[in-house]
Amino acid sequence: MREKQALTTGEVAKYCGVNFRTVIRWIERGHLEAYKLPGRGDNRIPIASFVEFLNGNNMPIPEELQWGGRVLLLLVDDTQLAADVAAAARRQGWDVLMTSDPIQFGFYIASRQPAALAVNQAVSQASVERLLRDSDQRDVQCFSFITTEQDGHRDGWLTVTWPEQQATFSQLLTQESA
Repeated sequence: MREKQALTTGEVAKYCGVNFRTVIRWIERGHLEAYKLPGRGDNRIPIASFVEFLNGNNMPIPEELQWGGRVLLLLVDDTQLAADVAAAARRQGWDVLMTSDPIQFGFYIASRQPAALAVNQAVSQASVERLLRDSDQRDVQCFSFITTEQDGHRDGWLTVTWPEQQATFSQLLTQESA
């Protein structure tokens, strides 16, 4: 859990890979919420506002700023599908990790303990179930993304036909985070 409540313009700039003057312009234009310290007038950006800014711009949330519990892990081999699903999840306030490597996927399950997992191949579901069974993982929401109705379905998995059921997926993430 994070301890700081606010960030300097320099810290925000470093997270975003921009100059601190760019962050000041974002504040002046109303894109990023901030307050001024008494005396010197330095800006401080509340972490919650910064995370909301990152989500609104589909930018990744640094691990040290996450409260945890809102991480979606994707194992997909279709880059366009992965990008679409990640964007939808980020709009709901989720941080997204994605990989096409099953070994890295297993590592992320163990190290990050995501709240939700998603795959786009039915053959991956059995492997993921074994990984979850063998780990100390808490309850995880599992999604299977398909682009046709022909792919298989397993019990315990929410099958989402993409992009037709994009709104349903967003609703499920909203319920999961509540």
